[in-house]
Amino acid sequence: MVSRKRTGEGGFALLLALVVILLVSIALALLAAGLQIRMRLVRQEELTLQLLALSDAAVAETLSSLTYDPYFDGVEEQSFGGGRIASTVKFLGPGRFEVLASATYAGRERVVRAEVVRDPAGTRVVAWSRVVGNRGY
Repeated sequence: MVSRKRTGEGGFALLLALVVILLVSIALALLAAGLQIRMRLVRQEELTLQLLALSDAAVAETLSSLTYDPYFDGVEEQSFGGGRIASTVKFLGPGRFEVLASATYAGRERVVRAEVVRDPAGTRVVAWSRVVGNRGY
């Protein structure tokens, strides 16, 4: 039997394997961080869209009621679509109203203000804006 001596090659394969494992671990950590950020943004967008849909639903329900009753004063807070909606109506003048509609979902709230005209042609929104901060009145 002839014995062969390896000089300086014994630890090279182990070192190379450790470097490869380290690089793969860093790449996976970066991928996981990127996916976590993306999922947080998707969740935030979902909440925003849900609040937008709920506030639009509150405005639509108020418009429907104003079409048949010019003295309608708003929708009391109620559950709707997994959240809560409400609205108040303020008389601005003959055939003109201001609707303040609010939606609450997952602990967040969105309030919108709509100027509404009610005439023989129907009831329609002529101005719409989001209320930031104070609810208005």
